[in-house]
Amino acid sequence: MTYETVRGMRDFLPEDLARRRRIEDEARRLFRLYGYREIETPVVESYALLSAKAGEEIRHRMYEFKDLGGRRIALRPEMTASVARIVATKLRTEPKPLRLGYIANCFRYDNPQMGRYREFWQAGYELFGSTRPEADAEILAISHDLLQRLGLDFSIKLGHVGILRGVLSDEGVDEGNQNIVLGLIDRGRTRTALKTLKDLGVQELCLRKIRRLQKLKGSDTEAILAKGEEETRANEAAHTSLIELRDILGLTRSAGVTCQILVDLGFTRGLDYYTGMIFELYVTQMAIALGGGGRYDRLVELFGGEPTPAVGCSPGIDRIALAMEERGLFEGEGPPKELLIVPIGEAQSPIVFELARKLRDADIAVQVEVSSRGVRNALSYASELNFAGVLLIGPREAASGKATLRDLRSKVQTEVPFDEVVRAVKSLL
Repeated sequence: MTYETVRGMRDFLPEDLARRRRIEDEARRLFRLYGYREIETPVVESYALLSAKAGEEIRHRMYEFKDLGGRRIALRPEMTASVARIVATKLRTEPKPLRLGYIANCFRYDNPQMGRYREFWQAGYELFGSTRPEADAEILAISHDLLQRLGLDFSIKLGHVGILRGVLSDEGVDEGNQNIVLGLIDRGRTRTALKTLKDLGVQELCLRKIRRLQKLKGSDTEAILAKGEEETRANEAAHTSLIELRDILGLTRSAGVTCQILVDLGFTRGLDYYTGMIFELYVTQMAIALGGGGRYDRLVELFGGEPTPAVGCSPGIDRIALAMEERGLFEGEGPPKELLIVPIGEAQSPIVFELARKLRDADIAVQVEVSSRGVRNALSYASELNFAGVLLIGPREAASGKATLRDLRSKVQTEVPFDEVVRAVKSLL
């Protein structure tokens, strides 16, 4: 019987993991640069917590089950609910604003396809305690900086969920039905969404306004916002949301976001907890978003905390890696340059281990040959794995106090006194 990974799950071999780590390392640099403190949460949470504002589509795709104690639990499908739980409980007295970051694996029972897996990895930045547009702009700037530092050419799709919610609220559509309608729009089922509204008794005038708002999108942000102001002037909540979007956009440009921004006034996302600005990140020739986020001002309160406004984002590490691979941004990268030390005969092993310790203490990556290979086979092994060099210690070297250092790139071989090995290897690397 041949055992393979469960469908939608993956093994990460050394090269795969190195690529993921590169993105994670850049995400962590931004934690430090923007002042976000990293946290971790359990992979398993209560189903009630994870499903509270997940949206129907995500609830349907959660890995949920009962544990041996009969409790209904689930694998986290995303991280925001878990982070909001921490803020509502363990960090409720922390001074605000509070900035938290994470790198985590999440699970959804999606149909596996390009860039979509059942276990996937996200980075995240969550800012709690500010209603100001400056907080929204900071989250957009972080998302921009991450993709820019990784060498990607990308655009930001930007909207505000309060625009459509404001229009629907004026028609008396309650929040539950709003969530259903916005979820349908997010999945591209606009006709079904409009039919649902019609069945709820929404007037044709309102339906036409929603259709017009959905057509207001593109890179000419000023013209789109101006038309949006006209469309929403009679709807106070929707108009206020549009003005907020204008303020956020202006601050985002001031924060150094230079990529193309596409404003979309009919844009929604598939999570019920969003209350304000929402966005997604795209690269050309990839139909799937590399990440996204938005404002969620009522989630902490829902989980028993004080009313706490919040905004955040979750770049998708797997999708970013896929985009980088397609654009050749990993080419030329390889494992760190290492040295192989080869004892020629068992009597030389003590000297080899002493030299290996000195090199590692100097922060030099070293492997010791432990398979009793001869010199020829050891050199072949080192070349195949792209070692930078080989240090040979045989009876002659032990007697003279000098190691033989072979540069595998130039094929030049030199003798180096034991007390100068660290300097010589650093020069070679």
